[in-house]
Parts: sequence; structure tokens; C-alpha cells
Amino acid sequence: MRFVILMHSKEARKQKTGTARLAKLCLTNAELLVGTDFTHNERVNSLLQDPSYNPFVLYPGPKAVNFKTPGNAFATEGKTLLIFVIDGTWNCAQSLLFRSKNISALPRLSFSSSYVSQFAIKKQPMQHCVSTIEAIYYLCKEAEEAGYENLNAQNENLMVVFKKLVDTHLPYQNGKGRRREENKRKKT
Repeated sequence: MRFVILMHSKEARKQKTGTARLAKLCLTNAELLVGTDFTHNERVNSLLQDPSYNPFVLYPGPKAVNFKTPGNAFATEGKTLLIFVIDGTWNCAQSLLFRSKNISALPRLSFSSSYVSQFAIKKQPMQHCVSTIEAIYYLCKEAEEAGYENLNAQNENLMVVFKKLVDTHLPYQNGKGRRREENKRKKT
């Protein structure tokens, strides 16, 4: 699989070390693009027109397929799965999908199982909502379980980095960590 993470511009301004950027750093087969409408984006359109890819957008919906869906929608001989992952708040993600006509026209891909986010430092709008890095991890896990990928546990790096992010932020959220300014005062 190859991943293209489409990060909403608002998310890019707010989250300098967000889970999309961390996921991109963990994956050798991923790229990250920032914007609000990718309809006329040259890079996205060149990937969509590349005959070596079988493109999908990772986004829930009534017509979304998963790796357990009968019919082998993924087993296109000689083609690599190209997964577009939308990053942003749910409102921003919906807006990006609605505006990006080329992405919204793609078949949707989702999970065959339900997952609960481990992102303890952020509240998710609904129980089934997961962060970008978690979504990519769970998709990789399901692809391997279904025999579409052989990752040799490489996808575990995503959750190791994610857990470190959460563990680093939790003390500050709970008021037990110190702010940078407080640490500077203690040194002087």
C-alpha cells in the first residue's frame, strides 16, 4: 500500500507535531500534502491517473468497503493500493472531502472492526473516531490479516510513536508537568 495524507490547511497551522506528520515520518511509502481542495492538485491528479495504482479514500460511509468485503475490490493484478487519508477535525475532513471532487469520487475504504481511539489527550467526537496515525495503523493491520500486505510488524512503529506522543503530553494535560517557562526559572 501507498499512503497520501491530505492534511487540511487549518490542521497544518494548528498541529505542528500532529499524528499525520508523525505517521508520514514512520512510513517509507507515504507523502503528506496540505490544502483544502485537491480537485486541481497536480500531484494528486498524477497519482490518480497512474495506471499502477488502485486508489481509495479511507473514510467511513454506507458504501465503504473493507478487507473482508467479498469481491476482492483490492486484488487488481499488478496494481498497488493507493490510500488517500484525510487529516483534520471531522468538520474539516468533511469539508475537504466535499470540495475535492477527485477524492470524493473515489471508492471509500473503512475498517472491518470497530476501534476505540487511544488518543487520551484529545476528545473524539464519536466513539468510532480515531486519529490519523491510528487509522493508518489499523488499516495496515487489517490488510495484513486479510493477506494483502506482509508488513513483518513494521506498522507497530506507528503505535510506538503515537504512544510516546500521548505519554509525553498526558502529564501536562493533567497539570503534573511543568511549562517550559517554569523549567527555565528553576535553572537560574
